[in-house]
Amino acid sequence: MGFRDIKNALKKIDQSFKGNDERDAPPIPPRGQDEAPPPIPPRLPKQSKDIATAPSSKSSGLFGPGLAHGKNVPSIFQQVQHAQKPVGCSFESSDAPIQTNNFYNNLCLEDQTYPVWTLPYSLWITKDPDQDPGLAFNHTEASQRVFGPDPSGNPAQFYFNPPKIKSFTLSAQGFHGDSLIANLESHNKLSVVAKLSSGGDTGRNITVPLVHGMGFISAVYNQLVPIIGSQVGVQQFERVSENKYRVMLFNQVVWTIYVTNNQRGNFSLELKDPNHIVANTEANNVVIQICRGESSSYDQAAGAYPISCHLDGSVQGNSGSYSFNYELQGKSSSGSTVVWCLPHHYEILDPSISSKDTGMMLDSPTKGQMKSYLTNELKMNEPNLPTEINFDPWSSIESFKGVNYSQNALSLIRKAAEAEVKQDVVGMANIDSMYTSGKILDKFAYILYVCRFVLKDDSLYQELLPKVKEAINIFAHNKQKYPLVYDTVWKGLISSAEPGADFGNSNYNDHHFHYGYHIHAIALVAKCEPSFVEDSAISEYTTTLLRDVATSSDSDPYFPQSRSFDWFHGHSFAHGIFASGDGKDEESSSEDYHFAYGMKLYAQCINDSSMENRANLMLAVMRRSMNMHMLFSDDNKIQPPQFIKNKVAGISFENKIDFATYFGRGTIADEWIHGIHMLPITPISSYIRTPKFVQEEWQQKLEGIIDQIPDGWKGILILNVALFNPEYAWKWFSRDDWNDAQIDNGMSRTWSLAYISAVGGF
Repeated sequence: MGFRDIKNALKKIDQSFKGNDERDAPPIPPRGQDEAPPPIPPRLPKQSKDIATAPSSKSSGLFGPGLAHGKNVPSIFQQVQHAQKPVGCSFESSDAPIQTNNFYNNLCLEDQTYPVWTLPYSLWITKDPDQDPGLAFNHTEASQRVFGPDPSGNPAQFYFNPPKIKSFTLSAQGFHGDSLIANLESHNKLSVVAKLSSGGDTGRNITVPLVHGMGFISAVYNQLVPIIGSQVGVQQFERVSENKYRVMLFNQVVWTIYVTNNQRGNFSLELKDPNHIVANTEANNVVIQICRGESSSYDQAAGAYPISCHLDGSVQGNSGSYSFNYELQGKSSSGSTVVWCLPHHYEILDPSISSKDTGMMLDSPTKGQMKSYLTNELKMNEPNLPTEINFDPWSSIESFKGVNYSQNALSLIRKAAEAEVKQDVVGMANIDSMYTSGKILDKFAYILYVCRFVLKDDSLYQELLPKVKEAINIFAHNKQKYPLVYDTVWKGLISSAEPGADFGNSNYNDHHFHYGYHIHAIALVAKCEPSFVEDSAISEYTTTLLRDVATSSDSDPYFPQSRSFDWFHGHSFAHGIFASGDGKDEESSSEDYHFAYGMKLYAQCINDSSMENRANLMLAVMRRSMNMHMLFSDDNKIQPPQFIKNKVAGISFENKIDFATYFGRGTIADEWIHGIHMLPITPISSYIRTPKFVQEEWQQKLEGIIDQIPDGWKGILILNVALFNPEYAWKWFSRDDWNDAQIDNGMSRTWSLAYISAVGGF
């Protein structure tokens, strides 16, 4: 299948998600595809002060103020205002940074009608003609998933959950779709507060905190008569007690509604018709909470609801923990709320939390069954952090006992290095792409590392060192073809290229991929030459890249906390400020953990133990999450059985998984889909990609096509074999009839041979 074919196929898949009430979303720019920016929305007047604007961090432990926290962005990065402004958000210099790559970002884009997933619920602003305007929401079950293109195929190419089924819509008398808007406040990594108003009167509003894992959709009505619409329709409506209602919809799904009346006088809900539940009077500070199912745990939690969620974490030795701390408003009989978590959470829940299991389970869109707990905190304990994996080659195969090179291996590695150090590093790296240039820098930094520590050849090392330094300094001094600029609107470091270039970097696509290569390359050079990071230009450049992607604190006024990595999902999202009906997505698990690995190594170079601990914890979380949700061993119990045989997810969205990439499937078969989840191969690869999984993927998907692959993807796939069979990989990389065209432009034969031989290939 060619590039045009896969692009059209992906567009059709995306369109198949859309209900009659949703317009087509603009496509996400694939790697290398130019894309016009979305329409620029009008800037909204500032309605209220964002509570997060005060520099007061509520995250703690590993997530307190970190590297260069609060310091001005270096002056080499010109300050600009992004052409695409966030909708419904105040973005003055004093306002908190707005998240660009997390779950709520769709609400900041275009007309705000694209869905967001708090999990297990999906929610969206609806302005459809002749329907109730407001905030609609739903939950879908695994039985509703759509598989295709052949519904009976095994494996299926994709599956998705039907979007925008309006189980309920939070609306009010006087709301009109043409004037409905949601103002977003209290921006956090794991939460945001939406205030819905109509006609410009923001004092009369529905306030709905949107928080990852929230058990209730909680709406605070102010000076409005509540209307709860349902396009599914209400079959049964029963008032169970003064503040509790049981609702069965025509799809036979039961929901529970709780009302907390904070005003004087009677307040009640009644069924007006099968599509409308209405209040008997105007509400002022009345809280309506709706949840799927019925449970005594809901009864014990009703009345309290999370308004925000903050990160906490700690590391002790090779064990670590991270937690989501929910800040509540209101009161419940238990003093707690109900929160939902994913399999990679509840597998390692702290005993103090797991004992609060409600017994309820609901399906998530793409990450298995969720469990709920009566708690104000979710705390996960991750054992086996990769503290022993540093710069040296490492492998999880049982035969690996430590790095050891034979003289014959060193001789072949030296021969490869002698050829590769003569290449034009500066010319190859100084190009118009942060992503590709980063791969080139990383390639030669690894060759430098091998010359210094494996070959211990000072002549080769000194020949290459000045060229690598010169190439990195071009970027450190921001003198590349498209310099980076600081965007004062969304608050981030972006390319000055137009939005469709460099895989959408200027619209916040792929920053962890792009900047991860640069950071890792600088760490390798700093390992060779510790004084390298004492250069202020190098230090400030690397620090700013790290702050853009992975600022530790929620109080840095210049960058949002953890822009790319989603601590709830357990992996990053590459998708920036493009509205999408499927939610955020990522297509390369390996370049995701490569960023965290580069962050870990750089932290070692500057003796920042907090950053190193945070990176180790990120890698442990990724290992668990990715092996459930992106990399599929035969015994995977999380993903649908008819999808496991793909072995990798392809593109993981919040609402679908598609065994594809944005740039094609492969020259021969599906090798690009597998390869993009492999590159680059480094010591951390074997920590994430287990020998069991790699062997299954190889034998079931790749071994039969490997001899036909003519290009650089072949080298990636065979270097990956070293994660379970280094002898096979060594035989291919050490052969006499070597062909440079069969390795990726970000790979070197020098590093490949050094890694393979170190883990047992020779």
